[in-house]
Amino acid sequence: MKIVLLAVASYLYGAIPFAYLATRLITGKKLTEEGTGNISVTNAYKVGGIVVIIITLLGEISKAVLPIYASRSVCGDNLFSMLLAAFSALVGTCFSVFLRGRGGRGSTVALWIMLILSPLSGVILLAIAGILAVLARAHIMIKKLLLICIPIVIHLVERDPVFTAFGVLTSLLFLLTGYVRKDDYAYYNVFHQRSGLNNADSPHS
Repeated sequence: MKIVLLAVASYLYGAIPFAYLATRLITGKKLTEEGTGNISVTNAYKVGGIVVIIITLLGEISKAVLPIYASRSVCGDNLFSMLLAAFSALVGTCFSVFLRGRGGRGSTVALWIMLILSPLSGVILLAIAGILAVLARAHIMIKKLLLICIPIVIHLVERDPVFTAFGVLTSLLFLLTGYVRKDDYAYYNVFHQRSGLNNADSPHS
């Protein structure tokens, strides 16, 4: 029963739209109606500026930190419970009940989950993401190779089936959010991708 309540509480905390609240408070704008409409770090920065991004980043990082340490306090160093709490918060970030299913793409929360629970995996995946982002200047679709790398890197580093399953589920979640939402980097042409602006017009980019 404790683990179920932990998962629900983690989801609800993850569902708190820090980016939306910060943007609304600082600028008066509704983030769901600006830019990509994503409740994300990138969109919050582009719409709200530096103060908004600081608040948003602190909020998103806390979505990884608090559920994991809450799990440790309730269930001890049980990997399954920590990953369940972390993944529940990640789902809440991507599909917030407070915004009727709107949300971000969860990359910031996922990165910090990895840095806390598997620092080596997190660093490797961050490096791969950076390389793919540069290569994506040729075509934005190159970035999607990260979805394959996530479970592979986790498996090679951790050699744990529970952790590998977390990686697979995270990749599937990213695949889903990538299908239903615009890509912030492509929309804002962050890395000057040649095909970025064309793909940004579609929610399936």
